[in-house]
Amino acid sequence: MAKGSVYDEIGVRRVINASGSMTYLGGSLIAPEVLAKMDEAAGAFVFIEELLAWASGEIAHLTGTDAGLVTTGSAAGILLSTAACLTGNDRQRMQALPKTDGWKNEVVMQKQHRIGFDHAVGVAGGHIVEVGEVAGTTTDHIKAGLSDKTAAILHVALEPSPTVALEEVANLAHRHGIPVIVDAAAELPPVSNLSAFSEAGGDLVIFSGGKQVSGPNDSGILCGRGDLVEAARLQAFPNGGIGRPLKVGKEQIVGLVFALKRFAAVDWDGEVERWQKMAERMAEILAGASGVLEADVGFPKGGGRPRIIPRTRVKIDETLVGHTVMELDEILEQGTPALAIGAQPRQQTIWLNPQHLEDGEEEIAARHLADVLGRGKSA
Repeated sequence: MAKGSVYDEIGVRRVINASGSMTYLGGSLIAPEVLAKMDEAAGAFVFIEELLAWASGEIAHLTGTDAGLVTTGSAAGILLSTAACLTGNDRQRMQALPKTDGWKNEVVMQKQHRIGFDHAVGVAGGHIVEVGEVAGTTTDHIKAGLSDKTAAILHVALEPSPTVALEEVANLAHRHGIPVIVDAAAELPPVSNLSAFSEAGGDLVIFSGGKQVSGPNDSGILCGRGDLVEAARLQAFPNGGIGRPLKVGKEQIVGLVFALKRFAAVDWDGEVERWQKMAERMAEILAGASGVLEADVGFPKGGGRPRIIPRTRVKIDETLVGHTVMELDEILEQGTPALAIGAQPRQQTIWLNPQHLEDGEEEIAARHLADVLGRGKSA
């Protein structure tokens, strides 16, 4: 953790982040060279439309799509994507949003894909049609959910089971002339995913800019089919559509694009090797800690997390420790140093993610956790 900080000056605690690219922790740290470009961008006035056109070309090139748009994050991408599918390039409909009575205004989602952020569909004027069962969703479930009111399918990138794969969803949707929106917010790295979701049939693909891309935390990427990206752009800042409140500053636009370029050029094999060593070291330290049943390196299941990032898995006996995993999570966040972790309460498991640990912080994080575990009920 860097010495000296504005946060020390204002009395806000800094955190050792062994949780990952989490919005509640500020996303990621922006690289110095990207911050320098943002600083340069802050020093002059430009026509925002020209800047957005430049950003679109750069995003399109890096993602292998027709066009791109810088958004204020992934939820904004869902809102703007939904709006684009509801209106196309019809300016009257753009002005009418979120009133969509009598239109194609339904957005089909698999039950397993429902997330808190899909509220953005309704903000745009869409109505979610949930399909599937708790045990899983099939192609027939999705087919039964389609109608002459279906405006889009929203597909959230998750583990393939028990959901229908994107390729199958896209094939079905396109046979009916329905566009597919893909929420792939946390699916970077690997770099190949920049184009993988559009290649699999996604018409609009959404990525977070504030996760491993390491752009501004309040940025995101919307890319895909040219006509739909254009429909989204017309409803976003600096225009007066439903996306106007989602204003993106010139500094964020420049920062996101240069962060994306940097991301595409990183030696991710080298990064994974560094993360692996960090995760192994934390597992080694915690293997003998009080209340620890197992400490090893693995990959958590569930959600949309990138599977190339090795993490330290610490399975505990809550009875021996004297605290539940969730209680430990709170204790660690309130401690000195403040430590953010991943928690799986049902499995009585703690995950330590090395993704955003600086060199040496893996030792601090693991030893602090071991210390808290050793305190038992007195912690």
